[in-house]
This record gives sequence, structure tokens and C-alpha cells, in this order.
Amino acid sequence: MAGDVKSEDTGTGEWAMQHPRAIYFLNQANHAVRSRLEAALAPMQMTGIQYTVLSVIGSRDGLSSAELSRRFFVTPQTMNELIGGLQRRNLIARKEDPANRRILRMSLTSEGRRMIKACDAAADAVERDVFSFLPQENYTQFRDFCRVIARNLRERDEPAKTE
Repeated sequence: MAGDVKSEDTGTGEWAMQHPRAIYFLNQANHAVRSRLEAALAPMQMTGIQYTVLSVIGSRDGLSSAELSRRFFVTPQTMNELIGGLQRRNLIARKEDPANRRILRMSLTSEGRRMIKACDAAADAVERDVFSFLPQENYTQFRDFCRVIARNLRERDEPAKTE
């Protein structure tokens, strides 16, 4: 694989890009992992994004739809559609925020908690299958790098969303 890597040396001490690009490999890996996760969640009639949103609501009780849309890099309208589907399935409940009645805060229902347990088991199996070739330390580093990248992009996008 080293033979297909080309670096652009800028000669200025700047960070050198490599080709094929990291975003190309990231995108390929994302598609492969997502298709495995989607297949594992299909028996529960859940999609990867539905599971992830449900999981975030479960770990951060009281989020609003607007907060979720920023977290997932989607429009508020897209998130509202997704949330509406979860609510119709009785997986989440929405309550008015006491400080601002226009904001609806979300939490999992008991059915939502049961769904998370089932989806977590499926996701654990996919994650084990995808990453089991890595030593634990590399897996942990990779997970941490992904978290830092997502957080960095989210933080950079937040000021633009509020303007």
C-alpha cells in the first residue's frame, strides 16, 4: 500500500497532504461500517442514525431537537422528522422546557431503553467484528481520534449556525 501514497511537499514546513486522501479512506470505512450496522439493526426496524440519536438522548437526557441537529450536522427539519418517527414508536417522550415552552426536551421511554439494549448488543457485535484485528490500544486511540475530529468539526460549525 505504501506504493500508492504520494505526498505533496509544500516546501514551506506546512502539513503535507497524502494521496489517496485520508478523507477518501474515512469515507470508504464509514460506508462499510454503516452497511454492517444497518444490517444488524434491521431486525429491530431501526436505522443507524435512529439508533445513534436514541443512544445520545439516553446518555444526555433533556436535549432539544436543535441541539441534536447541531450534534449530527443535519438541519433542524431533518432532525425533527427523525425525532417524530422515534416519538411515534414510543421510544422517546418530549416535554416543554420550563424556562422556554417553545423548546421540547427529550428523554427515553421504557420502550426506548429496551430498544437501546437490543441495539447496543447488535452494535457491539458489529464493532467487535470491524475492529477485532486491532490491538486494544490501537482501537482506543482510533476511537479517541474519531471523537476529537467530530468534536473539532462540531465546535467550528457552531458559531456559523448561530449567526
